[in-house]
Amino acid sequence: MDLEQTAKRLLDLIRKSGADEGEVYLMTSSGLAMEVRDQAVERLKQEEASGFGLRLISAGRLAAVASSDLSESSLEKAVAKGLALAKTAAPDEDNVLAEPVAGATGSGSYDETFDAITLDRKIALLKDLETLAFAYDPAIHRIEGISYNDAKLDILVANTGGVFRRRRATRYHAGCSVIAERDGDVSVGEDESAATFFDRLDPPSKLASRASWRAVSLLGGKTVASQAAPVILDKNVGAAMLVHLAAMVNGENVTTGISALKGRIGEAIGSGLVTIVDDATLAEGAVGAPFDDEGTPCSRTVVVDQGVLRTFLFDARTAKKFGGKSTGNAWRGGFREMPAVGTSNLYLDKGASKPDDIVKSTARGLWVTGLTGWWMGISPATGDFSSGARGLWIENGEVAYPVRNVTVASNVLDMLRGVNAVGDDLAFDQDTVCPTLRIAEMSIGGT
Repeated sequence: MDLEQTAKRLLDLIRKSGADEGEVYLMTSSGLAMEVRDQAVERLKQEEASGFGLRLISAGRLAAVASSDLSESSLEKAVAKGLALAKTAAPDEDNVLAEPVAGATGSGSYDETFDAITLDRKIALLKDLETLAFAYDPAIHRIEGISYNDAKLDILVANTGGVFRRRRATRYHAGCSVIAERDGDVSVGEDESAATFFDRLDPPSKLASRASWRAVSLLGGKTVASQAAPVILDKNVGAAMLVHLAAMVNGENVTTGISALKGRIGEAIGSGLVTIVDDATLAEGAVGAPFDDEGTPCSRTVVVDQGVLRTFLFDARTAKKFGGKSTGNAWRGGFREMPAVGTSNLYLDKGASKPDDIVKSTARGLWVTGLTGWWMGISPATGDFSSGARGLWIENGEVAYPVRNVTVASNVLDMLRGVNAVGDDLAFDQDTVCPTLRIAEMSIGGT
């Protein structure tokens, strides 16, 4: 498919249709997903897809249509159907499309070697990962999952107002989940790595050792008495806290009045050690894009600066409703989906402390190495946080024993205000990341 010619044809059809405004989103993608077990490929799936999504606005009424049929007749029918649907929708003065803005000249994070990376090389990566996991410790009883997937994307966004942008991107992901067993006791450990370039994926040795350590270190784990105590969140575990915060700074939630942070720009919502950034243009990020899925240039957006809330995240519609400008945070899950406010490389910036020193300086508390169920019940209206947890109990700066079957609970804003140590181990190996950090106090639910 010639993306640019197809986009121009669709824009021409939209202009001739009588619609006030129209947007075209074109995408082609190809990718591989596979799993290895017992040194053999257990699952292998190659997928390719292409199609377009349209948004048409007529008298403030918006409708969306999508199709994978790129024939001339399909393009014509899609525009006609979109206009007909728009006329039946309720008018909304905030239905707008992105305006053309200078910038975003880059092509995105694209690995030119994508097509040259052989299937054998990808399989070898997973086989090595499995071998190294088993070799880590005799307690590694079996492998729950060893997986790999990648994708190559070509995206074009254009609208009748003058936006016309194209980007290419590549994405890679590898994951490992292992099961440790000793004397009838079983525990699970996981690790994963995402990158925009194949060679930036964490090596199998690192993935295997981290997943295996998390599993083995929990053997013999027990619960603790319910109490309030300091909590150390292991590297990337704090990402769960950031996902909760992301819902609170989402422009859609703010403008509809369901975020507890509405009206609080300029307020201190965290300790001075907390700086939180969203940056799709980050060169080393796990994802990368010079512009969002409405065609608005992306940039480094400081959401929280040394504890102070500086901005919310917006797409074109929520920015109009708020009375501001888009932050370049409109993202789609594919050409069949409408754009919505989301994050890209969201991270809590690194601090000056060594992770080991954070542990050593903790008189007593829980070092959380894994969370479960934290994504359930995310509430931007309250910011309440609760999750199953597992990890290591700290006494006098040393690991005393493993802990399982407990919960940790607090409020996201209380957690941010309670951050009193931040590690220097930030790594952009997922799209939402944190360094190791310590929170002064959380509620721990145990026996």
